[in-house]
Amino acid sequence: MKTLLVNISILFIFTQTAQASLSKLSNEYISSGSDNESARMDLEINQVSKELVFESKPWVLSATSSHVNSNLNSSLTQLPSDSSSQLYELGVSKQFFSGTSVVFSNALSDYENNLSSTSNNTGFTQSLTLSQDLWKNFLGRNDKLDREIADKTYVYQERANEALLASNLYTFVTEYLEVKVNKALLSLQEMTVDRAQKRLDLIKRRVRDGLSEKVDLFSAQTRDLAAKENLRSLNINLESSLESLSKRLHRKVSKEEVEAYKIQVESELSKVEGVIEDNQSLKSTFEQINYLESTFLQKKNSVYPNLNLTGKYAANNYQSSGNPISNGTLGNEDDELTIGLTLSWNMGSITERLARESSSISLNKAKMINRKQLLTLKQQESFLLKRVVEVESLLETALKRLKISEKTLEEYNRLYSRGRANLDQVIRAEEDLIDTQVSYVRYLIRRDTYYASQAFLYGKLNKAIFK
Repeated sequence: MKTLLVNISILFIFTQTAQASLSKLSNEYISSGSDNESARMDLEINQVSKELVFESKPWVLSATSSHVNSNLNSSLTQLPSDSSSQLYELGVSKQFFSGTSVVFSNALSDYENNLSSTSNNTGFTQSLTLSQDLWKNFLGRNDKLDREIADKTYVYQERANEALLASNLYTFVTEYLEVKVNKALLSLQEMTVDRAQKRLDLIKRRVRDGLSEKVDLFSAQTRDLAAKENLRSLNINLESSLESLSKRLHRKVSKEEVEAYKIQVESELSKVEGVIEDNQSLKSTFEQINYLESTFLQKKNSVYPNLNLTGKYAANNYQSSGNPISNGTLGNEDDELTIGLTLSWNMGSITERLARESSSISLNKAKMINRKQLLTLKQQESFLLKRVVEVESLLETALKRLKISEKTLEEYNRLYSRGRANLDQVIRAEEDLIDTQVSYVRYLIRRDTYYASQAFLYGKLNKAIFK
């Protein structure tokens, strides 16, 4: 009867209720993992880069001051001029995203001639200049594309960041599952070692009593050593998988923080359904194509010449004494209006055409990757759907095997207690039960790995973890 009680207590540890250690550790990894924090900071940098584009055309204030003492020969008298002058300029300017630029300037001058005081004067000039690109940047189409590209690029970077975070989390989950299965297998192997020792003790007694041959003892010793060797190997595997988790979380993770696989316990991962179009990596490539199309359009526009229509309205006033400012502002009758066209073009537009060609190649490459990725994801979806059905079927049959093995062990214990079965038969039944549990546990990690892969494929890994 003692053997029966021992085996029931052994199985009991596999029928406890699982704790949500996966969701707890995953949440910690998402919030504090350095690779995730780094990705979030990169996104913040991208946000600032986007804002830089939107704020790239500010109002600009300019101010200059100069003083000149001159003794150069005058072109009129061919004599030294012996003059001095002061010039003060103050202006504001701005470029707009409509392809328009405006400059408003004020200049105050003071001229003094030591040889001829009649030439002394002070002057003030005020001007307003407007310029509009009528070709390459017609009505600011390229400037608008700058903002559009910055906005779309940020959306792409945001999607790529989400895909990276999901990929990091998927890797973390697979490493967690490795700890989970290694811990369960280690526990089962400890039972195997115990059974191997029991068998060895039994064979030793039988050899001593002349009921078994020495070769049986050698075989039992070999199995005992192999079981202990496998136990050490599994312990190394567990420690190695715990080290991987510890590196992810930047702290020591103990094996008590991870729930081992247990028989007939609900998975820590939910089985989710979805569509390929929600795959985060695929969504990021769509956004990449989106911003590259705008970039290509901008490069196409860049081959055209610059044609600027410029208008300048100016007024000034010079007088020998007094303040010239009041009569030198815009609206004064002493004014000037200038209108002109300026055409500039890089002949042949070789640089611009090469940039357009490079942009076209980048766009076509992104489209090609997107097509191939979609095909790969569809194949992966078909594979996973099939594998999930297969492993769930295997779990069903393994569970039936497990229940039969449990009944077999119970029956052998009952017969042993009545003297109708020997200890060797009981040990074999225990070993068969442990082997069945090992198979079941291996099916469990296969199932959970497929669940995680499927959720990651559909862009719903968080939903699968935080159910």
